[in-house]
Amino acid sequence: MKTIAKKDVKALLSLWTKEYHVLAPCRTARGDFIFADFSEESFTLDYKKPPLPPKSVFLPHTEVIFTVENGQFKETVTAHNVVLFGIRSCDMMGILQCTSFMTRDRNDIYYSTKNAMARTVVMACPGPQNETCFCTTTFSGPVAHKGFDLLFYDMGESFIIQTGSKRGEDILMSGPLSDIDNAVARRKIEAFTKQAVENIPVVDEITEAMTRLESGNVDEKIWEHFGQKCIVCGGCAFVCPTCTCFNVYDHESSPGHGIRARAWDACLYGGFTREASGHNPRATQASRLQRRHEHKLLYYNDTDVQGGLCGCVGCGRCSDYCPVRIGTLEVAKALVSN
Repeated sequence: MKTIAKKDVKALLSLWTKEYHVLAPCRTARGDFIFADFSEESFTLDYKKPPLPPKSVFLPHTEVIFTVENGQFKETVTAHNVVLFGIRSCDMMGILQCTSFMTRDRNDIYYSTKNAMARTVVMACPGPQNETCFCTTTFSGPVAHKGFDLLFYDMGESFIIQTGSKRGEDILMSGPLSDIDNAVARRKIEAFTKQAVENIPVVDEITEAMTRLESGNVDEKIWEHFGQKCIVCGGCAFVCPTCTCFNVYDHESSPGHGIRARAWDACLYGGFTREASGHNPRATQASRLQRRHEHKLLYYNDTDVQGGLCGCVGCGRCSDYCPVRIGTLEVAKALVSN
């Protein structure tokens, strides 16, 4: 295995920028943490989970999929070599689940082409990012088990680097790296993982809520309560690492010319399931909110969850960013308390 001093990480990323588009944790002028183009000035290793998960690299908020010129359609597939440095284990699981969904029945070339050209560098978590993390409950962290190209373990003044693929080995061919005895590295990694797991408590309400939903033993008034509380911003879907819903629209710029594009959509919007007849099978906000959480905790596909507990990866972003606190944690606790 390899090791690198923390002070040399910037030099390694700078080296990668010669061949790859490197996205890394950055601190904005306002003090927020986001994943953006690597810059030595804004790059930081002292960061928490960013608001948006890395699914946006493969499924952008808005992207053109066709252009139309003189009445002729031309497919638009854009991708380039990317390194995602420092994503968390829960987000790695989110990528795996999204990739399974987007390629399982029909290969979405817009997504899969971007995904195939990306290198994922995961930063193992020594503990929870904040009070809403529950990756140990959903089997998605604090250490990634598959899918990654490189996995960094924090050893204080340095990182131990575990490779997960040939592509990961290739990008470690040069740089300010040192060798470490594999047996020693494994012992250190085992100790790190054991402590990290102990630091992130299991949230029993999640599995209890899943059992309640499966048995049908749920008080419908819970959904009515949350439905009245929801302000229909769609934020929970947009920050979720495993939500993949999008809308497709056409825009004509002039006769015979235009684009076809797709943009993120959310199942909490009234128009999401409205049919051409005007009928909406989920006509109330309560029913839409119920369906969203059932999709995460009940009606998920076993292939798509990639060995995780369910369709939720335990990142806690829905609880973090919902203005009225209707996240998976709050819903699960409500389900088991009634």
